Amino acid sequence: MNFGAFPQFLKQYPEARKLWASETVKAFGSYFFNIAVMWFVFAQTGSGVAMGLVVVANFLPTVILGPWFGVLADRHSRRRLMMWANLASGLLAGLLALSVLGRFHAIWLVYVVRGLMGVASSLYDPARASILPDIVGQDDLLTAHALFHSSQQVARLIGSAMGGLAVALAGVGLTMTLDVLTFAAAAIWVARIAHPDHNAPSQEVLTSSAWKSAFEGWQWLRQRPVLLVMMGIGMVSNIALGPTNVLPPMLIRDTFHASARALGLFDSAMGLGIVVGGVIIGMFTIRRMGLSMAAALGLEATGLLMVAVSPTPVVADVGNFLLGGGLVAANAPGGAMMQTLVPSRLLGRVSSFSGMLSGLAVPITFGAVGVVGDAIGAHRSFGLATVLMASTVVAALMVPGIRRFRLTPVASQANVSITEEA
Repeated sequence: MNFGAFPQFLKQYPEARKLWASETVKAFGSYFFNIAVMWFVFAQTGSGVAMGLVVVANFLPTVILGPWFGVLADRHSRRRLMMWANLASGLLAGLLALSVLGRFHAIWLVYVVRGLMGVASSLYDPARASILPDIVGQDDLLTAHALFHSSQQVARLIGSAMGGLAVALAGVGLTMTLDVLTFAAAAIWVARIAHPDHNAPSQEVLTSSAWKSAFEGWQWLRQRPVLLVMMGIGMVSNIALGPTNVLPPMLIRDTFHASARALGLFDSAMGLGIVVGGVIIGMFTIRRMGLSMAAALGLEATGLLMVAVSPTPVVADVGNFLLGGGLVAANAPGGAMMQTLVPSRLLGRVSSFSGMLSGLAVPITFGAVGVVGDAIGAHRSFGLATVLMASTVVAALMVPGIRRFRLTPVASQANVSITEEA
């Protein structure tokens, strides 16, 4: 156990420290921006569907463009792609802020801007997933994922709370402008990363079509059933988490007849669980990552079950806390396993396929979950989510390549053992 794992990690890897600073400041501003956007859309429309469409618009580009942007991440400088994606997002945030400040209250512009920011995010994400193994040692990938997840959640807790306060005091437009500054700062931090260009693609790869390159990534992936199962587990678990994103107001107000304060505590409980879970994961050197991921998925299922049977808001809060802890404890080893098993030259394409599957879960989450909640209520919806999450535990334990995955000092050895066991 190492109680100083995160400070030691940041000291050991200066380039990862720059990436962490970039990600954290960007997340802080993004939660400010999200609060302002949602408040603006609801104030203009009074519609929950309209707010859901904002989220769908932001995720849809990942589903459509992800595989081709993954090709770009494998062909070009990942650092520059991340930098330009941040700058583009900052400009788009500034455009929306100016429109609000200028009293041009067009909801269609919100959807367009969020969609284009989704395009920038689709470019950024595979490049970011691909660059991390280049600047962090394999043995420390788990610590890296735990640190990044925990920092994101701290940014969520602080950014969301301060974003709401900023909207109340300064208004929507001025609150949105903060995201311009945070994206600019994030771009500067990324530009300072000294990323070695030792994974430069061959001339044949550079001259091949994007379709051919994307298909090459898919061909490689389809021969690795372990990775396909892991992506499927990620998609199903995201769907299972749907009630936590859509139904908390129904659970707190209609089931428990509690106030907005109870809703805030319920949401904060998950955030606290993610932070605590990330810190605990960072304290240990975990080799049996497959079993660790399965156990964490089981913890998520336990948290969902507690919410499903909760007689009071306090019990629901405890369940949401466990759910948050399991969430980061599953994502950290899952991400580390993916980056260990996939060659660097293909990481952009493979991670983009993973993002595409996760993006496909968003319409289900923000569409079907609301319909199901209206039909059977919040408690039973969380019960169905428990069954879905439990199925991911079974899947992880049934696949030998996941169950027996053990991190070894040499990535190529891990690749061979997983392929044989699959």
